[in-house]
Amino acid sequence: MTTTTAQTEARIIEAARACFSRYGLQKTVMEDIAREADLSRGTLYRYFQDKDKLFGVVTRYETQRFLDDVLDGTNSLGSLDAKISAMTTAAIQYVDENPTNASMIASDPQAFAAAVSTGARDLLEMAIETVEPMVVDAIATGEVRTDVDAPQAAEWIVRMVLSLISTPSVTFDRSDPEAVRSFVHQFLLPGLS
Repeated sequence: MTTTTAQTEARIIEAARACFSRYGLQKTVMEDIAREADLSRGTLYRYFQDKDKLFGVVTRYETQRFLDDVLDGTNSLGSLDAKISAMTTAAIQYVDENPTNASMIASDPQAFAAAVSTGARDLLEMAIETVEPMVVDAIATGEVRTDVDAPQAAEWIVRMVLSLISTPSVTFDRSDPEAVRSFVHQFLLPGLS
């Protein structure tokens, strides 16, 4: 990929993020994105065939940025318990405060629900790749049993975190980091220790 191609692709992704945040997924059209990126529609279509493919790229891009931030924010934390609690709190804040997510939840809740459930295979794989080393470290330190399969444990953790971020809580305040930590400590991790 040439520098110009990479720059144009990045420009399109940023324009799409802005449009999805402003209008929501359903109301955004490719022409909006082309205008925002200051490109012709033809150029846009040379890079991305349709809005759904572009939305998938934007979602993966946003997810990778979030996961990179999670790693930066949890590297200094000692225990898996602390790391998963911090990750869950950050994920809840990310879903609630990210403009693209907020717009989608308001304008197209079904598309958002699909993006974090039935359409989330890529996102699930990315998150598992982030969490698995945390589980491996926890096995090495004795926090997690040695007979636990690290990739499956990582998937279990990610699935639970996705549920916590995409579904309102009933018995605890998911906007309270201490309540989230307590929930993770009591119910999410005991099956691994």
